[in-house]
Amino acid sequence: MKKVTFLAAAIALLGVASVDANAQTTQQEQTQQTQPTEQKAEGANKVKVAQDELPEPVKTALKSDVYKDWTVGDIYKVSPAEGDTEGKVVYEVNMTNAQGQSGVVKMDEKGGDASSK
Repeated sequence: MKKVTFLAAAIALLGVASVDANAQTTQQEQTQQTQPTEQKAEGANKVKVAQDELPEPVKTALKSDVYKDWTVGDIYKVSPAEGDTEGKVVYEVNMTNAQGQSGVVKMDEKGGDASSK
């Protein structure tokens, strides 16, 4: 009788743990599905581009002494939202240095700093 009670308790415990794990997975999936919607809500169009697709002033800025110790990673072209007449194209350049530190540099089409604008 003790074995049956123990077995029933173990099965019930596993069932509860399984339901909890499924609930967490579902919650994570819902969170992941809402993230792209949030990007669209910002109104910006963000597209990954290659380094050779950058405007010459941006390429020149990345080759300057300021960034000589950094390695260029992913680059994104962020266009203004539709209907935003004052918005400008910004390039977000992900970079990493030799110490493993990473950062994002935002530049306008002329190679100037766009992070404070």
